[in-house]
Amino acid sequence: MKVVQLSSVHYVFDNRIFNKISKSLVNHGYDVDLLIQHTKDEVVEGVNIIALPKVKGKLSRLFKVLPALFKKALEYPSKTIFHFHDPELIPVGLLLKFFGYKVIYDIHEDVITDIEQKYYLGPLQKKISTLVLKKIENEAHKKLITIIAETYYVERFPDAIEVLNYPTLNWAKDFDVDRESPNRVLYTGSITEDRGAFIHVNILNYMDENELSGINLIGSCNPALYKRLIESVGEEKSRLFMNGDGKSVPFKSIIKSYSKADWLAGLAIFPKTKHYSRKRLTKLFEYMAAGLPIIYTDFSAWKNFLEPLNVGIAVNPEDSTAIKQAILRLKTEDALRLQMSENGKKAVRNIYNWAKEEEKLLTLYNNLTKA
Repeated sequence: MKVVQLSSVHYVFDNRIFNKISKSLVNHGYDVDLLIQHTKDEVVEGVNIIALPKVKGKLSRLFKVLPALFKKALEYPSKTIFHFHDPELIPVGLLLKFFGYKVIYDIHEDVITDIEQKYYLGPLQKKISTLVLKKIENEAHKKLITIIAETYYVERFPDAIEVLNYPTLNWAKDFDVDRESPNRVLYTGSITEDRGAFIHVNILNYMDENELSGINLIGSCNPALYKRLIESVGEEKSRLFMNGDGKSVPFKSIIKSYSKADWLAGLAIFPKTKHYSRKRLTKLFEYMAAGLPIIYTDFSAWKNFLEPLNVGIAVNPEDSTAIKQAILRLKTEDALRLQMSENGKKAVRNIYNWAKEEEKLLTLYNNLTKA
């Protein structure tokens, strides 16, 4: 059965689209094409990557990428299953449905609250954008098969199929949580202000080298923000490491970072915004899989989920003293750190892992194949 994954926005080796969904389908006998912005057509780990034009900016995507994507999509036979991953592809998805294809809309993000936190949009622009997008997404949900990556999205999309963004475990099975003398902290994922970039690097300004030897941020970062982050720590910049200056960072590089032996904790200290307050970030589960205790924002939903698991310490992102105390506590209390590490690995191994979500994905696809 031919399956086509569609994205006009995401990085070609996006962890959910490529490493989880596409590879899972390939491993279970599906013929998978991935139509996405890339430099060339190629086959990687069994996935046929069909390159769309690489562009920058929404207008370029609208006038160059989307027409190319739609034209290629119409070349596929009628029994093809299309699975798209971006809200801007909803019109394409609806058209494909109209032409008789089976179409899945995979909702990765809470785009409504994302719009609400866009600082460059005025109140009226936010209101109009939100109303329009809600109407478009609701229409898509009525007519297309809907997958959601977060449990609480079901409030907007009732009867959607949950395929949650839990980690694959093959990369983490040999990690040793009994690290000796850990003295650095780690953040992985997109490096942005709304994901706590300045909160994280600012730790270097109130913890000396004896207390914390360094902070590593592993993920893509806008070049202008990259420069500002380095400038913000001044003379402490020798203790700050970032490897994603304007570049996408492959998941293999993130895995490599997890395997280092001197991490005290994984950081997820985000500013208090509505957009992230209920999300179960993928990085939380990756930290647990890698045996890293988590220092995280004290959002109610995060605390209610993580505290019973005893896998980390909640902090107020505006309280530098609390953040420092959390780091020093994990540094000085070896038994606590090791217990949190073991708890995290156990929780992911038993419950929060991709294998369980893969079963839901395959059930959906098997049903579509028979229909």
